[in-house]
Amino acid sequence: MKRWQEKEFSQWVYYDDDDGKIIGAVYKIGNSTGIWGGRVYSDNNMENQLGQYIDSDWARRSVETYWEIQGRTLLE
Repeated sequence: MKRWQEKEFSQWVYYDDDDGKIIGAVYKIGNSTGIWGGRVYSDNNMENQLGQYIDSDWARRSVETYWEIQGRTLLE
């Protein structure tokens, strides 16, 4: 199961409950703006930016959607 956990400095991390590995993150861009960024981390230590979003809910939804699609298309 995958879960969100809020961290310091306006950041949320998305992790796998089985091994505790962080597989995604959303973060506030800049100090005073309401813009959030989303990124995912893959098994081969690659980091992919998903985009910029109007709030943390949309950014978190993009990370969840990315891993939902990957879970349907990749062999595990």
